[in-house]
Amino acid sequence: MTAWRAAVDELDTLTLDEVDKTAALQTRVDRKYLVQPRDWENVLAGLRPAPRVLQIGGRRSFRYVSTYYDTPDLRSYLDAARRRPYRFKVRTRYYLDTGAGAVEVKLRSVSGATTKKRRWLEDASAGAPVLPPTATAFVGSFDRIGERADVLRKTLSTSYERVTLVTDDARVTVDSRVAATDASGRRMDYGDLLVVETKSAGGVGAVDRALWASGIRPSRISKYCTSLAALHPELPANRWSRTLRRHVTAAGPGAAAGEVGLT
Repeated sequence: MTAWRAAVDELDTLTLDEVDKTAALQTRVDRKYLVQPRDWENVLAGLRPAPRVLQIGGRRSFRYVSTYYDTPDLRSYLDAARRRPYRFKVRTRYYLDTGAGAVEVKLRSVSGATTKKRRWLEDASAGAPVLPPTATAFVGSFDRIGERADVLRKTLSTSYERVTLVTDDARVTVDSRVAATDASGRRMDYGDLLVVETKSAGGVGAVDRALWASGIRPSRISKYCTSLAALHPELPANRWSRTLRRHVTAAGPGAAAGEVGLT
């Protein structure tokens, strides 16, 4: 067990209902960071008051598979790459430890705020090559997507293990063992890096300030877009070029053809 995970085991806990009541933040400002485990251990140790951690059924970390759906011309990806002020993202999320599945629509506004809407699904339909009819109808009900919902196809799946923390001013997710596979089976992973995301109603929170004080600034990273760009360098990716340049490396000996990693 890593030191930061041992520190999480010492934190006070919250239930899922308590997280939803205190920090659901379906409309929020997100900041993402790529953090080495030792650096996160130091940041976590210095937080006062200490955050609380989500616990369900005795577990404090949870395994996810998120599957992203895009149009044949990659409208969702390209709108993000070109910094379109209004854009969307569609994914299903499968919670491996509970068997639950959901379809989610994330909408980005010109202000930078993100709104997320979710509908629960039968678990077998999460991650399917195409969205099931109920999910298609839900996704198509958003004006920004509309008729495009009928042509969405599975483009990329990501897997990771998540710890959720709640501070006085934010919800913080810490994802480890992050990996991605595209529709053709090409794979990449993020090595030991943690993807730390702070989600607040607006202002800079205590975790953001602690990360900044440690010299760690927000990174331009999207599990969908950055991973797809790493696997398909022919795609426009200027928005994530610094992250790709600093962290993406060629796969080592024994890696599958087309596999890349982040370090």
